[in-house]
Amino acid sequence: MNKYISGNATDSQIEEVMRWAHEDPANMKELEVLRRLNDEVIWNAGIDAQESRSQNRKTIVRRIASWSVAASILLLVGFSVSFLLFGHKAPSMSVFVPMGQRTELALGDGTHVWLNSGSRLDVYEGFNSRTREVKLDGEAYFSVTKSTEKPFVVHTKSYNVKVMGTEFNVCSYTNAPEWSVVLVNGQVEVCDDNDVNLVLTPNTKAELVGDKLVTSEFSDHDALLWRRGIMSFEDASFHEIFAKLEAYFQVDFQVEDSEILDRRSTCKFMISDGIDCIMGILLMGENLSYEFDIDERVIMIRR
Repeated sequence: MNKYISGNATDSQIEEVMRWAHEDPANMKELEVLRRLNDEVIWNAGIDAQESRSQNRKTIVRRIASWSVAASILLLVGFSVSFLLFGHKAPSMSVFVPMGQRTELALGDGTHVWLNSGSRLDVYEGFNSRTREVKLDGEAYFSVTKSTEKPFVVHTKSYNVKVMGTEFNVCSYTNAPEWSVVLVNGQVEVCDDNDVNLVLTPNTKAELVGDKLVTSEFSDHDALLWRRGIMSFEDASFHEIFAKLEAYFQVDFQVEDSEILDRRSTCKFMISDGIDCIMGILLMGENLSYEFDIDERVIMIRR
């Protein structure tokens, strides 16, 4: 139970806890109480910028042992298949984060990278010798060590993001149409293979709308709290929320009435709560109920 609550449970352990919770309403109530107690400890720590950095450091210390083991296995696997994936420009290491997980790693130049669920980062051979190049499939937050002599380039499916030293978030999953970059500090260039398309200043977001790059002011910094295991939505439709939950927890949502998808919500969830607790919070006060078929991974929403 402790591993489930802290977000460190394996798939089989998660399934065991979920089955236990569904056996008896009292079990579900007990689980929710334990989760709330855990969440109170986290939320009482505060989520302002300064405390967030402090908490991130503590989280790294607590989880570094388990992350190190997982990352070591992934790096070995990534190295063995890298030449098949990239041909003449092979990465020297690859890190893949399974669905429902996230991790942090430090690159050879001191750059810190947070990888979100279902993401893969490939670090190119010769990194930090003449250039610093990586390839991303998924979502990542970068805190790049400054070097005017060695640009840091993130290659993605649509555009490349080039920086000298800064903090930014990139979302670029190969199997999803969305593409975006959010600049927190410093300056970044968004480029294609031939030219610089635009330069971003802090608190600006660039996203692909159709086949055009569109920029806008970015103020929803809670959206970047995924690094701390918090999923945040600001006036988002249930359709958007369900899509995120589907991708993260590998479930399929079905609704009795399509009107449900148009409902909107502003909410935050601890990802480690698990899908059952999250659904209970999301549907609170909505006069909706849900059924979760664990074996089929299907969640049915009904009035």
